[in-house]
Amino acid sequence: MTNTLALDAVTKAARDIVDTGYAVVKLSDLDAGNLRNAIGTAVDFFQRPLEDKMAHGSTDHNYGYRPFGIEYSISPERPDMNECFTLWSSRLDLIPNAGDIGDLTGAFLDWRDSLAPLVKAVLDQVAQNFGTDAAPAFEKASYLQINYCLPTPAERDLLQDKHEDGHMVTVLHATAPGLEIYADGEDSEDVKPMLPASDEIVIMPGSVLTALSGGKIQPLYHQVRNHLLDDRQSIMYFVNPEIDEPLFGWIDAADGERADIREHVQNAPSMFGLPPVEAL
Repeated sequence: MTNTLALDAVTKAARDIVDTGYAVVKLSDLDAGNLRNAIGTAVDFFQRPLEDKMAHGSTDHNYGYRPFGIEYSISPERPDMNECFTLWSSRLDLIPNAGDIGDLTGAFLDWRDSLAPLVKAVLDQVAQNFGTDAAPAFEKASYLQINYCLPTPAERDLLQDKHEDGHMVTVLHATAPGLEIYADGEDSEDVKPMLPASDEIVIMPGSVLTALSGGKIQPLYHQVRNHLLDDRQSIMYFVNPEIDEPLFGWIDAADGERADIREHVQNAPSMFGLPPVEAL
């Protein structure tokens, strides 16, 4: 693990998630270098012919290359305007012909190794706000994904419609404008553009963290505006708790019980036309 973020930055990120609903974190030089390498290597991959890219995608579109038209935010009739590449946990065996794209998978794993200790430190401090020693383990059920945006006509106003990601948190970096967040809640009319600096990431809570916190931390709804750009990428670490044993919220519900939230965790990807979460 390579993350070198200072403890005070971790504490601030955890506090911002609890108090304001998201956090922006500045990376160390080493981690920012891993981020740049992951994006640059992926861009080289996406510029290959479609046939070459399809050779590295699973039949269920969950591992490796995912072509345009599969994933959506609200409706299958409005697919997200991008193609993707995903790497779950460290499971290179799930990506067809992974040995032929070692530069890409290696860069992704380096970036994951930058993020995982940061995410653990931040989520552990969030959990401690609710009287729990540590957040659930997550590395075996979490995955990296990069979205390579495609040219989109002006009549399509959003590259991705308003949604929340359905994970514990999403750690995101985007290379160009487009991301807009609903910082004041799902029903707010106030939309805020959000573009992290080249050495920054945004940590966005999802509905799994809402369930863990008994509704105290709401999911961050967001969308991606079409600015008619021909060079935009966003890279995400989708953080899911491992669900190989019961997973309970951090505080009691109104009836004094703590519900097992594994079903919510497992089925959240179905909102976007994707297979369920599993611990790999």
